[in-house]
Amino acid sequence: MNIALVGLTAREEVALGMLVGKTLPGWQCLPATDGPRAPMPAADLYVVDLAGRGMARWTDAAQGELLDSLGGAPAVLVAPAFDQTWSALDALLIQGQPLVLLHKPYGVEAMRAALQQAAARAVPAPSTTLQAKKPASPGRTSAPQARAVSRPLLPVAPAPTLPPARVLPAPMPTVAAPVLVERTLACSEFQAQMGPLSGKPLFLRRLAESLGQQHPFELRISFVNRMIFHPGEQWAASNTPAPALAQLCRDEELAFSVEIDPIDGQDARARAVRLDIPAEPLEALLWTLAHDFADPRP
Repeated sequence: MNIALVGLTAREEVALGMLVGKTLPGWQCLPATDGPRAPMPAADLYVVDLAGRGMARWTDAAQGELLDSLGGAPAVLVAPAFDQTWSALDALLIQGQPLVLLHKPYGVEAMRAALQQAAARAVPAPSTTLQAKKPASPGRTSAPQARAVSRPLLPVAPAPTLPPARVLPAPMPTVAAPVLVERTLACSEFQAQMGPLSGKPLFLRRLAESLGQQHPFELRISFVNRMIFHPGEQWAASNTPAPALAQLCRDEELAFSVEIDPIDGQDARARAVRLDIPAEPLEALLWTLAHDFADPRP
């Protein structure tokens, strides 16, 4: 069974390669390395990190591109933490194409179960004849563009487990647009509202600028108070109380002194756990910041 890994980080590829090698005999991982929009290599099964593929949120266009690229093959779709937009796939009428949806962060057992569920209807083909038996669709290329995992295998860091993966049903002939949740604000909207010339508090303008980098980062408000943001996975963690945030938005000198440090995605989750700061949906926190602190009173 050939598994193509699409959109995963190098560390995730290594960890998944170790998981497959130890628990699924006869399976092998073929990481795709040609960029987020490159054609997918031919494979029996796919693991697609939706954010890494440039599809962090569901849209009609993203859905169409994804299904065209898969070409009817089974897949495990890895969605960002707290994302609900890809639930729109529940309404797809898909014949013989099991899609299993996981949200980050996922546990080892959850991923293993998802792979087995997705592979339940897959028809494996020998690697030597894979291309002949499974012609590449317009969105996919031949197997030579994939490479076998050759990096030293690293231990899998423990991760919070989610409920067991589920195979997405196909009950309806049409796709309903995802329902917008009240009291949320997308990163792009927050950045637009807190632009450099917006006149909004310096603290929020600096935050908007950092979000635009699309990379995890930490705001060190004080020795105790921190804010951790992961735009790619759409979550944030903060133990900074409202009075402190209000003070930051009133005092530009204080806001300028806040240190903003880029951090690794795995380190972001580890820091939140180590500091015992609960994660929350990023868009909910951005709505609160924009609604409650963008126009501070003297």
